[in-house]
Amino acid sequence: MRAHSVLPTGAARKPVLLLSLGTFALGTDAFVISGVLPVLGRSLGVGVGEAGQLITIFSGVYALAAPVLAVLTGNWNRRTALFVAMAVFVAANLLAAVATNYPIMVVARVLAALAAALFTPAASAAAASLSAPAERGRALATVLGGLTVANALGVPLGTLIGQTAGWRGTFVFVAALGVIALAGLSMTLHSMPSPGVASFAQRMAVARMPGVPSTLVATALAMVGVFVLYSYLAWFADQAAGVTGSELTVLYLVAGITAVLSNLAAGWMIDHMPPTRVAAVGMAGLLFFTLVLAALGFTGTNTVVLCLALGLWSLIGWLFNPAQQQRLLGASGPTGPIALSLNSSAIYAGQAVAGGVGAFAVAGGAGVLAVVAAVAVALALLSLYVSTRRFASVPEPVETLAARS
Repeated sequence: MRAHSVLPTGAARKPVLLLSLGTFALGTDAFVISGVLPVLGRSLGVGVGEAGQLITIFSGVYALAAPVLAVLTGNWNRRTALFVAMAVFVAANLLAAVATNYPIMVVARVLAALAAALFTPAASAAAASLSAPAERGRALATVLGGLTVANALGVPLGTLIGQTAGWRGTFVFVAALGVIALAGLSMTLHSMPSPGVASFAQRMAVARMPGVPSTLVATALAMVGVFVLYSYLAWFADQAAGVTGSELTVLYLVAGITAVLSNLAAGWMIDHMPPTRVAAVGMAGLLFFTLVLAALGFTGTNTVVLCLALGLWSLIGWLFNPAQQQRLLGASGPTGPIALSLNSSAIYAGQAVAGGVGAFAVAGGAGVLAVVAAVAVALALLSLYVSTRRFASVPEPVETLAARS
């Protein structure tokens, strides 16, 4: 596949790639803490459950702050918003790298979440403005693809750095990515007046549309199921199979690569079948392989079997998110972008709840942690069914938005 077929052309390519580097840094920062959670907790003098609350704090702040910051900074120049966000992000990760106690780390995670909540929508808006109308789809896919690539490459690399150079080195690595993105954008990005933003009232009106609330709940619950396990994956792998050190990096690499493949497969499936069916298949498969992981957590296993089970869990488990986005677009019509922003908040809300629920579940052992995750996915399937009843009178479009997920 040639670059011009997936990237914007002309003067837009370089700044869009730098914006993608920014989202790559943000995505790595959001997920990499999972890979260093046990050692970070020991260093700061807290248990793995309390350390896991750092994930809850980051995701919760992002979920609440994203719509608020979108409105409050709606009239800011996009260049200014991006620079402020990335500067705060770099400072937050440097603060995390030198944190000497848990409260300082909490402050660092709050600042990083606020920066991410400001940067991501501003980057999407900037990419759309920079590109020709016919290339806006690929520009958005490139920027948001940074988050997906972070899961596949950034998290394993950050985990490897944490295992070899210490967890503080992981945050220095993330800060360095932010510095590179900030320096590049300062040289390539020009002044970009804001196109305006939806008000709180407009967002609430979309949130009340038939079928939208239950769809958002289904997404949030499915994310709880995913991140109850993923947030504590380093701990789970150690408990279930004695996986530590470099083997842990391989485990995260398997999970990340299969997640990318899952996202690509979702795009093809949405082109060939109704999005509701894709979401149902994804959630049902996620439930099945979560129960498989629960069984392995109770009985114990080896690294190879755990890698295989985790790969299948990730491969089918990420099908639902692009499908849910497509369903929201079909239901919300011209207000689709607002619905997608609500979906983003639902994703981070699910991650926040997962961190808190997982903190209690780890006390029961690896198997119990996975069972709790399975219960959340089962509830997501139930909410998906409710949403299909609400959407029954709304025809579903077949064109895909997977590239934008």
